[in-house]
Amino acid sequence: MKKKIIIVIILALLLAIAGIVVYVLTNLDSIVKTAIEKSGSDATKTAVRVSSVEIKLAGGEGAVRGLTVANPPGFASPSIFTLNDIAVRIDVKTVTGTPVVIDNILISGPEVFYEMKENGTSNMDILKENLAKTGTSRQETPNKSQKANNFRLRIRKLVIENGKVHVRIAKLMDKPYTVDLPRLELTDIGKHDGAAPAEIAHTIATALAEQTAQAVAREQGDRLIRKGAEDLINKYLNK
Repeated sequence: MKKKIIIVIILALLLAIAGIVVYVLTNLDSIVKTAIEKSGSDATKTAVRVSSVEIKLAGGEGAVRGLTVANPPGFASPSIFTLNDIAVRIDVKTVTGTPVVIDNILISGPEVFYEMKENGTSNMDILKENLAKTGTSRQETPNKSQKANNFRLRIRKLVIENGKVHVRIAKLMDKPYTVDLPRLELTDIGKHDGAAPAEIAHTIATALAEQTAQAVAREQGDRLIRKGAEDLINKYLNK
């Protein structure tokens, strides 16, 4: 009798495990979509949304489309980042363990919307402040965050290329203009033991914000130099 009970319990456990596996595999795209939106929103303190996710575990491939990060309140553009085409290469051997290893992420053709108010505050400043708060909170309660979420990621290589930055600076009264976003490459995000998804999002968003600020600063410097040269030429010609 006891043996029959044990067998029934084992069968029930196996069926439960099989049910969980089937659920995860058949709902993987929506699970990943939800994880990206939650982790991204937690890191940036603004709404992160994804249009679609497609994961093909058999080939270790994935695609994320239409990822948008909302602008902080008080700025004109609805988004601060739009990442429309994200290709992912997954190390399939790691998907049942932790950390899950992503070999490569390629983000092609992102658009960044940089805005600066008349008081000199930019949306990138606000974003970086939000990201810094996320980092401080994570450092203060590491044990709590680890217990709440054991899922960890490691990204061997991430590349952002062919991006554009749309710039609107109110205090200079310039018309909006667009500059190229320099290629950004990050390696070994999460290190050997991996990191929580919110920490991964924090690292990527911070790097992208800093790259954007540098691109805008260079362009503004070039514009000031060009304007100074034009003023000198005009002054000389009008003598």
